[in-house]
Amino acid sequence: MKIIQTVGTIHNNEIKLTLQEPLNDGKVDIIIIAENELDEFEQRHQIMVEQGYDTPEKVMELIHKVKLEMLSEKGRAE
Repeated sequence: MKIIQTVGTIHNNEIKLTLQEPLNDGKVDIIIIAENELDEFEQRHQIMVEQGYDTPEKVMELIHKVKLEMLSEKGRAE
């Protein structure tokens, strides 16, 4: 296994890069790290903040509400 780190560009969802050393033709695994893009957790966090859940107390209140709804659906809520 050979690991090569390089920088490429994305245009219209296609990646273009140039390798500094030769590599045999064939299939390769690619890991993309986009520094200026939000990951799934960061996207969800941003949505929660936009919806007003910007403090730990408000998040805990939301969790409590969801748990009560789940219990109600199961017929266990008071």
